[in-house]
Amino acid sequence: MMLVHYVRLEMLRLLRDPGYLLMTLVSPLTMYLVFTNLDLGGGTSSDAAVYSMVGMAGFGAIGAVMTNGVSIAEDKPLGWIRQLRLLPLGPSQVVVGRAVCAMVAALPPILAVCLAGGLVDGVSLSPGRWIAVILLLWAGISPLAVLGVGFGYLLTAQKAQMAGLAFYMGLSLLGGLWFPIRLMPSWVADIARVTPVNRYGELSWKVAGGHAPTLVGVGVLAAWAAAFTVFSVIAYRRAAQTV
Repeated sequence: MMLVHYVRLEMLRLLRDPGYLLMTLVSPLTMYLVFTNLDLGGGTSSDAAVYSMVGMAGFGAIGAVMTNGVSIAEDKPLGWIRQLRLLPLGPSQVVVGRAVCAMVAALPPILAVCLAGGLVDGVSLSPGRWIAVILLLWAGISPLAVLGVGFGYLLTAQKAQMAGLAFYMGLSLLGGLWFPIRLMPSWVADIARVTPVNRYGELSWKVAGGHAPTLVGVGVLAAWAAAFTVFSVIAYRRAAQTV
């Protein structure tokens, strides 16, 4: 019950951030509408629209969870960690709670871009595929949400913003959210396949195309989730020791 109240409190604080709307809604929507005029699907305009829809929805979701990390870093000088230490919450619960907040914040850009895909570009999927695509875009962001939490507890606000932006832009590009990795040099594509961002996008690209996610892709994403969780718990403990 304490964890539920904590998540509710953090959600209220996070969604008051004036930069949230610009970072997580305007940017991915604009890029989606631009990218659908390019042949990113490697086939019909419908292929390009589906590919870009998933990619830009994921791009917006990553922006949301990285914004959460900056918010955490900004709270540290204000004594928020000292307040958390008074609550009966362990480090893993704090990390999970903030990651859940970030996941909730990631839902609006996912829904907005998918809505644009259906209404503006006529993306046509069965109801079951629509639900699966949206759920995978939302659930699959969890490892990256945990990473954003770690950045927030480990770094200052300025450094967390720089790290989040570098990850947000760099790995979104490398991971294929902007254009397919098959268009990259082979050695770059090989690197891209082991990134969490590529495997995150792959979940919904596969389902949108009528295929099940690959076990390898799910395994790679799960491995990153475990590593990011360990990193974030250590980062929180380190931050708690310095206050």
